[in-house]
Amino acid sequence: MRVLLLVISVLCVAIPVDAVAKPKRKIAVAPLTDDAGNKVGQAVAEALAGKDFAVIGPKEVGREMTKLGLPDELDAKAARKLARKLGAVAVIGGQVSKAGRKRSLHLEIHRRGKPDDGFTVEFKATSAGFRRGVRDEIRKRLEDAGEEPADDDDDEAKKPVAQADDDDRKRKADDDDRKRKADDDDRKRKADDDDRKRKADDDDAAKRSRKPADDGRKRRVAAADEDDEGTVRKRRSRKSSDRAAPLLTARVGAGGSVAQRQLSYETRSGFTQVPPRILTTAGAARIDGEIYPVALTDPGSSLAGLGLAAAYDKTLGLSIKVPNQPVSAPINQSHYAIGARYRFGIGEASSVALGLDYARRQYVADRGGLMAAVLDAPDVDYSAIAPGVSLRVPVASSVAVFGGAGGLLVLGAGGIQTNASYGHATVYGLEGASGVDIALTQQIGLRVALEYSQIMFTFDAKGPTQANNRDADPASQDVMGATDRSIGVAVTVGLVY
Repeated sequence: MRVLLLVISVLCVAIPVDAVAKPKRKIAVAPLTDDAGNKVGQAVAEALAGKDFAVIGPKEVGREMTKLGLPDELDAKAARKLARKLGAVAVIGGQVSKAGRKRSLHLEIHRRGKPDDGFTVEFKATSAGFRRGVRDEIRKRLEDAGEEPADDDDDEAKKPVAQADDDDRKRKADDDDRKRKADDDDRKRKADDDDRKRKADDDDAAKRSRKPADDGRKRRVAAADEDDEGTVRKRRSRKSSDRAAPLLTARVGAGGSVAQRQLSYETRSGFTQVPPRILTTAGAARIDGEIYPVALTDPGSSLAGLGLAAAYDKTLGLSIKVPNQPVSAPINQSHYAIGARYRFGIGEASSVALGLDYARRQYVADRGGLMAAVLDAPDVDYSAIAPGVSLRVPVASSVAVFGGAGGLLVLGAGGIQTNASYGHATVYGLEGASGVDIALTQQIGLRVALEYSQIMFTFDAKGPTQANNRDADPASQDVMGATDRSIGVAVTVGLVY
C-alpha cells in the first residue's frame, strides 16, 4: 500500500500543471470587407492572441469559408456552420470603411449559443492603442461565451429547442443588418460630403499663388498616412486609368487646317523654258472621324479591332494670280479619304492600326473669268489606294501621341497627264502624319496633327508630239518629272467615346 501511494505521488509531481490546465477557447477572425491584404483583420487576430484565446487568422478562415461555400459577409447561420467546422466558440467578421481622413472598423461577434453582438471603432492606424481597445471590447463580449462547441449529433438533438432561439437571433440579426446598413449609408453620405469639401478646398488652394510651408507638410503627412494602407493609392490609380488616354471606340471631330502646296519640275539639262513653279498657302475646313462598332457592344470580340475612318478637307478662298496679268483664277482644292482599319491593342491603352483607304486629292483652277489670259499651271485630280499603318501611345493621364505613314498607289492624276499638258507618267506617292490627342474632358478631346504628302511624276516620251514636253523624238524630252508636295497643320476638336 505504501508503495502504491509513493508511485501515485511521484506521478502527480512529474505531470506538468499545464498538461491538465483548461484548454484555450478558439476564436476565428474572418476576412473583413474592404480590408486590402487582410491588414486590419490580421491586426485584430494578433490583438486577441494570448493566454485567453487560441486565434485562427483571417487567411485560414477565408480558405475554410471557400471550401464550405460560405458568402463573404457571414450571417448567423453561416457563422454557426463555420464555428462548428473550426471548433471555435466565436467567429468575428466585419467591415472596414473610410470617412474623410479617418477609418472606422465595425466588428460583428457571432457567439456560440448567444445572440450576435457588435461594436464600431474609429482609427487612423493599427497601433498598439487600437489593438488594446479591440481586445478589451471583444473580451467583454466573450466573457459568458460557451466552451468548445458540441458535436453535430448534440446539435441535432437540440434543434427543436434551438429553433425558437435561432428565429429570435435571426430577427435580431435582420434588425442589426438594417441598422448597420443605415449606419453605412450615413457614413457613405458623410464621406461623400467630406470628399466634395476636400476637393473644393484643394481647388481653392490651387488658385492661391502662395502656399504656407506648414500646410504643405501637413498634406504630405496626411497623404503618407493614407498610403500606408493602400486605399487612397488604389483609388487614384483607378481614376488615372479611367482617363489614361484609353483606346477610342468612336470619335468625330471638326476644325481647320493650314497647308502649303508646291508643284515643281525636273527638266532636261540646259532647258531654259522651265515651267513656272506653283506655290500656294491657304486655310481649310476639316471634319474627320473613326468608329469601331463591334468594340462598342462587345469589346472582347475578335472583331472589336475592326473599324472605319474618314476625313474631308476643303480649302477656303484660295486663288492663284496669272503671271504678268491683272487677273487671278479661283482654285478648287480639296481632299478626302475613307477606308477600313484593324487595330491591335498593346498593353492597356497603346495600339497599332493597319488601314486601307480610297483617297482623292484635287487642285483645279476655274479659268472661266480669265478671258484671253493664259494660266500655265496644270490641274491635278488624284485618285489612289492608300495602305498605311499608325501607332498611338499614351504619355500622360490625358495625353496620347500618335503617328502614321502610308503609300499612295495612284490610279489617276487628272489634267497634268493629258497630251495637252505633260503626257503619260509613272506616278506614286507617300503621306504621313503625327500629332497629339489631349483629353479636355471625358468626352471632349483636342487633336493637333502635322501632315505631309508628296506625289512624284516621272514623265516618259511615249505618245504624240507635244510642244511643251517632247516632240516625235524621245531624246528631245524637256520636262522629265514633277513633285507635288503639301505640308500643313490641322487642329480639330471632337467628341470621343
